Amino acid sequence: MKLEVYSIEKTLFDGEVKSITLATTGGEITVLDNHLPLITIVKPGEIYYTDQQNKEDRLSLAGGILEVRPDSEAIILANTS
Repeated sequence: MKLEVYSIEKTLFDGEVKSITLATTGGEITVLDNHLPLITIVKPGEIYYTDQQNKEDRLSLAGGILEVRPDSEAIILANTS
């Protein structure tokens, strides 16, 4: 699945991942390939993702909006990095 994370200043991440785990206003979720379409508010904190080589990494965000599209693409518009 493609993950794109943008702040107003720059692109924070753009690449292929296996999973994304983050806190939303509805609770913590994990997004995998072929996830149902979704738009939700991301709570401030860290998002965790696993890349195609099974390497886990994270980004700290001050909140934002997550959109999961039906074409296996997830986009996060971050308030700040």
